[in-house]
Amino acid sequence: MGNNMNIDLNEIDDNCLTIAVTSGKGGVGKSNIVTNLAIQFGLLGKKVMVLDADLGMANLDVLFGVRPKYTLYHCLEGRKDLLEVITSVNQNVKLIAGGSGISDLAELDEKSRTSFLQSLQKIRQYTDILIIDTGAGISSNVISFLSYADEVLLVSTPEPTSMADAYGIIKTLGKTGKDLPKIGILVNRSNTPMEAYEVSTKLTTLAEKFLNLKIAYKGYILEDEFIQKSVRSQRPLLSIYPESKAAICIRKLADSWVNVNKTHQPKSKMGFFQSILSLFSRKK
Repeated sequence: MGNNMNIDLNEIDDNCLTIAVTSGKGGVGKSNIVTNLAIQFGLLGKKVMVLDADLGMANLDVLFGVRPKYTLYHCLEGRKDLLEVITSVNQNVKLIAGGSGISDLAELDEKSRTSFLQSLQKIRQYTDILIIDTGAGISSNVISFLSYADEVLLVSTPEPTSMADAYGIIKTLGKTGKDLPKIGILVNRSNTPMEAYEVSTKLTTLAEKFLNLKIAYKGYILEDEFIQKSVRSQRPLLSIYPESKAAICIRKLADSWVNVNKTHQPKSKMGFFQSILSLFSRKK
């Protein structure tokens, strides 16, 4: 890939906090967490942009209960600018819906790459929080988006297979040799707070002992029958069951970011540019 992209580093001036939400395996409730976390940030007055970056298995539009006319696919294909595929879904919350058709960002031609980078830069400049819902697993696409973020929220359940796959994500990130984002563990579908704490302790201890990485414990989402009810109704949990157990957990999670990141310092301009270029610089 050439170095002639028309992006001026001096123009990148934002305080956008970028959170990439990921998991080692599918089916752990990651996208549901993204949806409701975005809703809560919006209710707290933050301008939120959600990017569905799960190329091939995108479903955030369904969870938000919207039907976007255009998706990320139309942007990556070159038919629409990224700014043209944004859909308003809730108070202060906008969505860039995903789409199938392009399985790898490295497939894009130079023109499409340049357009994507310039548009993402513009989005950051008027967004307080950018949430990226990645695919599950350790594909190169996923790792690139994780490296681009300021913080990574790694979702696991108490199941041993989910924990093992979550550790695989941590291990892969640790091997990138880059300026790693902050990594936090969120335990979903926990029966009790103590169970969640034990799960997080196992993962954080392994990461520190064998990878020399410090992983934060971001909290838990309790098992809640109202989650499936909200999915079936295609309306976010916080919108229809705001006092449910899981909704209360989501609010605590959002508060932890809002209270801590009042003076958030995003990655440096050069770090931003280098990490975003890494999305496209891999060999096919």
